[in-house]
Formats: sequence, structure tokens, C-alpha cells
Amino acid sequence: MWKITRLFDNGVECREALDAIIDRCSALQNIRQAVLQYRKVFNQQHVEPRVRRVALNRGAEYLERYFCLIAFAAYLGSEAFDGFCGQGECLMTFEDWLHQRPEILAMKSSIRLRPGRFFTVPEELRASLESQHGDVVMEAIVKARNGSVLGKGSILKMYFFPGQRTSSHIQIRGAPHVFKVDGYPVYSMATPTIIGAKEMLAYLGAKVNAGFSGQKVVVTDLREEAVVYINGTPFVLRELNKPVETLKHVGITGPVVEHMEARLKEDILSEVRQSGGQMLLHREEYNPSSNQSSVVGYWENIFADDVKTPAEVYATLKDEGYNIVYKRIPLTREREALASDVDEIQSCKDDSSGCYLYVSHTGFGGVAYGMAIICCRLDAEVNYGTSNVTQSLADAHLHSPPEESMSLQTSEEEARRMGDYRDILSLTRVLIHGPKSKADVDIIIERCAGAGHLRDDILHYSKELEQVPHDDDEHQAYLMDMGIKALRLVISILILLH
Repeated sequence: MWKITRLFDNGVECREALDAIIDRCSALQNIRQAVLQYRKVFNQQHVEPRVRRVALNRGAEYLERYFCLIAFAAYLGSEAFDGFCGQGECLMTFEDWLHQRPEILAMKSSIRLRPGRFFTVPEELRASLESQHGDVVMEAIVKARNGSVLGKGSILKMYFFPGQRTSSHIQIRGAPHVFKVDGYPVYSMATPTIIGAKEMLAYLGAKVNAGFSGQKVVVTDLREEAVVYINGTPFVLRELNKPVETLKHVGITGPVVEHMEARLKEDILSEVRQSGGQMLLHREEYNPSSNQSSVVGYWENIFADDVKTPAEVYATLKDEGYNIVYKRIPLTREREALASDVDEIQSCKDDSSGCYLYVSHTGFGGVAYGMAIICCRLDAEVNYGTSNVTQSLADAHLHSPPEESMSLQTSEEEARRMGDYRDILSLTRVLIHGPKSKADVDIIIERCAGAGHLRDDILHYSKELEQVPHDDDEHQAYLMDMGIKALRLVISILILLH
């Protein structure tokens, strides 16, 4: 539940007030205790499966109610409710307020989709991590945190980790994974250090020098997580007992995540002031002897000017002479394919810009979706009846000969790999130039594959779903959900290009 409280400025206070009310109503029923009781039953392995399943479903229902009450408490403390108290002009209902916060609705839906994720208690993992942590003082500090974003049990983990994907062609110091789409001025990179961001922008020619105005670069940040830079290095919010699991807020908007980052910065500065200029940070370290990675804590001296949000970092770079435009458009694989997201990405098209740079967590995955959208947009502007992409690839003899294509189409496996799913084929029949549009989209997907292959994602989830045991309903639901989302991403690009 800390995840939802971080979304609101007054989240901690609202939850504390709500918990006090729940305790006062406990003579009837205590929702928190009910959730804990059902979780306890679910985690007892000796209990028969039917009883555990009932406990999981009932517990999820109570957890969802608790979630909604936290959201309602935040609504009561917001400007949206002020008009009902005679303290403002806004008279927004809770329903309308909730529909303006898609990240809350997405989190609520995830409880029903994967309730086991919220109820499973990985005791062995927690014990392992606590032993790796090793320092009782450090652990006490983490558990005593009470910021609005950096709350109890939260840590700041360095973004870089062992085994992180690196670039094979473009080597930029401080930017782990850089990729360029062949034939387009479109690039992606994993979260860089500040030095890495500077070097990447210099590589793209964005630095303004004497006699050179610098090539304009549109930087689009696709991260849904709250990120902060400390001493030039990016850190991300994590939980102490699950330090390697991402805390994405699926459905969150750019302004909301940037506001979270500003509040996270304030939490950090407050803790630094209280600790005399130091702060406990964490990083992943690889142990060659055990062939395992562990998360360890360490202390770092920090000055106020050393802490920056991503928006502040890129604003500073612009002031230093880099010709850039920075936008925050959260977009990941877990997110629904929304027309509004497509519009936001393609609205970044700027006739005066020389290239487009997309920043994500690892530089691989959902970033390929954003890159494919802008490639389609760029292609549409120079497309006069015949796709320049299709033509250029045809000239390069990258298409299979007709006989080979015919034989490949007989293979169901190949058909799935090429994205010939029923819904996509039905769409191509509806669209006037459907088959041609699909061919163009497939080529763009192939060109963006270095940052993530959208069709392969569909195939991956499809194959995984076939292997899941029939009684594992939750994992089936998760794979089905992710597969459908991947399919819809491709469909949205197909519609855009058409």
C-alpha cells in the first residue's frame, strides 16, 4: 500500500488518518486485520488448495477496499473536494477525480489480476536480503524513514546493476545501452549518468559551440519510476525486502511522476539535513565466487546541489548549451496501448529537430514502442504513395522470394513470428491499404529490434501461456494480459501508419 501513498502529497497523513478510523470501527470489522488474516491462511502451504484459493480471493477483495479507502482519503484532502467544504470553487466528485488518475485505476486492477503478488510472503528472500544488508543500524534507518515518497522500508538503489545490457556498436561512457534505428534519426539509451547524458548529446551534435548552433535533439523520457540523480548518478526507488523489483506506476502521467520525483528530492534533502550531510544509499554488487548479485548499503556525502530530478538535469544541460527539448511520457510494456500515448509520442515530431532520443530503464523493452511510433510518423511525412521504408528494403533484397514466402506461410510457427494473428489479419482486411501497412510496420519493428522486438513479445507470451499448468490461474491471467497488451501495441502502430 506504500505504492499508492507515494502518489499523493499528503499520502502518509491520509493513510494514518484512515488507519485510525479503521481501528475505531474495528468492533465491526478491521479491514487491515482481515487482509492480514487471509494472507496468513494463503501462505500456509499445508492448507488444501481450495481453502488457499478462497483466502486469496477474499483477501484481494478486502485489499481492494482498503486501497479504495486510501484513494478516497487522499481525495478528501485534495483541492477537488474543497468546494464541498466551502473552501474553494472546485466541486469534483470522487468518481471524476479517480478517472483523472489512470495510475490509481491501473494499480486497483492489478490487485484483481495478480492477487498472489500482493499476498505471497517471500520469507526466505527477505531473510537473505536482510543478511546481505548486514548492518542493523542501516536497517533501522530504512525502516524509520517517513517521507511522502521515501517512506518506511524504502531504499534508493543505484540504477546500474551487474549484467546490464550494453551497446555493441555505439559506445558512450555513462550510457549503458545505446541503439540507433537504421535509416532514421531515432536513438534510445538506458538511464545514463549526467556525464553519460552529456556525452550522448555531444555524440548527437547537440552541443552549441562557436560557429555551430548545435543540432536540436528531442529527448523523451519513458520511465514510469521515480528517479533522482545524486552526485551525477541515477538512483531509483525500491523496497528493502524487494530491492530488485521495479516500482512502476502503470498508467501514471508525466506531470504526476515528475511531481513524485520533486517530492522524493525533498525527502532526500530532509534526511541529509538530519544526518549531518550523509545518506544511506544502495547498489547491486556481483560476487564471482558465488555467482550471485547482492544489494548492499553504503554511506555517501551529499550536498543540496548534488540532488537533482531528471527534469532538472536536462534543464541544466539546456542552460549549459545543449540544444534539447525534454519531455516525460511514461511508457512501458505493462501499459495499455492508448491512443493518447500515441498522440503524445507523435506530437514530439519537430520539423526543426535533427534527431530523437528515447530514455528508458534498460534501453530495451517498451522503448521500442515509442521508437516505432516516431519512425512511423517520420515515414508518413516523406511517404508519397509508396513507403520509402518498404522500397529501400526491397532494393536491398531483404524480402524473401515469393516461393520462400509461400513456403513460410505454411508454417504456423512462422506465421506467429511474423505477427499473422487473427485480430491483426482481420484489421488488415478492414483497412484500405491494410496488407501494405502491415508490411511497412513489420519492417519498422525489425529495424527497432535492437531496443526490443514487439512481435517477438507477443510470441513469447503466447508460448509461455501454452506451458503454464492449468491450475495456475494467476500466472495464466498475467501472461494473457501481457500478451494482449503486446498485441494491442502492434495494432496501434498499424492503425497509426495507415
